[in-house]
Amino acid sequence: MGSLGGLFLAWGITLVLAGFVAAILWHPMRVLLGELCATEQRSRFWTVYATIMMVLLPMLAVTLLGTDENLTRLVQGVVFYALGGIGLALVAVGWTVWSNRPAEAPPRGQSLAGVAGAE
Repeated sequence: MGSLGGLFLAWGITLVLAGFVAAILWHPMRVLLGELCATEQRSRFWTVYATIMMVLLPMLAVTLLGTDENLTRLVQGVVFYALGGIGLALVAVGWTVWSNRPAEAPPRGQSLAGVAGAE
């Protein structure tokens, strides 16, 4: 397989894996960020930003991998770096959400607007 073909294969595999993870996490992340952000616009922005990072970071990691003439080694490397990039992106998003959480959680079904210090 040529270098360009290998790169396109690597990007395709990465987009499928990252897209799958991003699709699964879209709704829970939007709900969580909706609780943490003061406005719907902020919540939407940060949800889209986090989703882009979950796709972009693995794409960059796989691009740095390079291509291999052996298809098996190429796919192994792509899956390893794609999943590693997705994992790093999830750690970064999780750390950011964790470090910006309110001091106390609101009672179930109540928004953060009524919690002291959530402004």
